[in-house]
Amino acid sequence: MPPTRLYLSLVCVLLLGCGSDSPPPKPPDTFTVFPNLPLPPNSKFVSRAGSEDALQLTLFSATKADAVTDYYRNQLSGGKWRLVGDVKRPDGSVALYAEQDGPPLWVRIWPTSDSAGTMVELSGAMVGKGKGIDSVGRSGPKPAPQPKK
Repeated sequence: MPPTRLYLSLVCVLLLGCGSDSPPPKPPDTFTVFPNLPLPPNSKFVSRAGSEDALQLTLFSATKADAVTDYYRNQLSGGKWRLVGDVKRPDGSVALYAEQDGPPLWVRIWPTSDSAGTMVELSGAMVGKGKGIDSVGRSGPKPAPQPKK
């Protein structure tokens, strides 16, 4: 077989193999997952990632990490929010978990390596029929209510 036909055959096989994958799940609408989203001060959008039930936004803030952490602690401790978890991790990042009458919010805050600002990762999940998210981030069907004795 001449080399041109061999290459053409190989390309066709590769294209057929690549085309069989199903498209990735479409992430939920931002406002469905984050109806009451406090954005960090002086922030710029960096990236967006998600699955069928969850969404993650990454932002850069020109504000120092301690000030951003204080901002989120304040925002998530009143109004519609209840700050449930607040953990400083060994790597220097801070992880916050907050609940409201709606989707919960996970916030991870860490200083940039050059100390020029702060990275903020906001994660949310859809809460709906048959879906539940606990404070550890495990999802699944909500347990059936136990009958009263």
